Amino acid sequence: MQSLKMALKSLAGNKLRALLTMLGIIIGVMALVVLVSLVNGATSSVTDAVSDLGSDLLTVTVSDDKGNPVKLSTLTEWSEEEEIGGIAPSASTSATVKYSSDSDEITVYGTTPSYYDVEELNLVLGRFLKTTDVDNNNYICVINETTATDLIGYLNCVGEEISLDGMKFTIVGVLEDNDSSLTSVFSSGSMVAYIPYTTLLRLSSSVSTDIT
Repeated sequence: MQSLKMALKSLAGNKLRALLTMLGIIIGVMALVVLVSLVNGATSSVTDAVSDLGSDLLTVTVSDDKGNPVKLSTLTEWSEEEEIGGIAPSASTSATVKYSSDSDEITVYGTTPSYYDVEELNLVLGRFLKTTDVDNNNYICVINETTATDLIGYLNCVGEEISLDGMKFTIVGVLEDNDSSLTSVFSSGSMVAYIPYTTLLRLSSSVSTDIT
């Protein structure tokens, strides 16, 4: 009791110091609680995204083909295996996208029609890539909602032309922004365009290929 009385007397004699000390402790505890909440939230988001990918999805990255690249005909042969439900190549690069007087950086993926089903994408407008687009190296693209609204200015932009590193591409479809994918956790709000796999290989030779 004597110690408690001395402590209270000391606090009463140094009210400002006691107030500042209490304020420091309160701010420190609140900052710690907020930090822990943010970490738990980010961990939960990543865990949920990985879980949504499922256990039947495998991605293989080919960074050095030793002069023997994986051809589209080879992927067609692999897809005929009973154990494989679907297979799609994808190569990516960054490019400068322009529409009218506006320009920005965009991630460009080169892939095939089967990528739509493998990655469980959803179209908002138009269509996805077709086999003829890949066979003929067509200069068409499918963009995501973010690109449509931020670059073009409106969602219904099928038929408009954009420039990717100086080459003109016609927009044939708009994809729904996929907030559940693992990539979107780290690149939310990014501009993305999908073009035929063969067209991307013509545009850029310094790309690595993923097979999903």
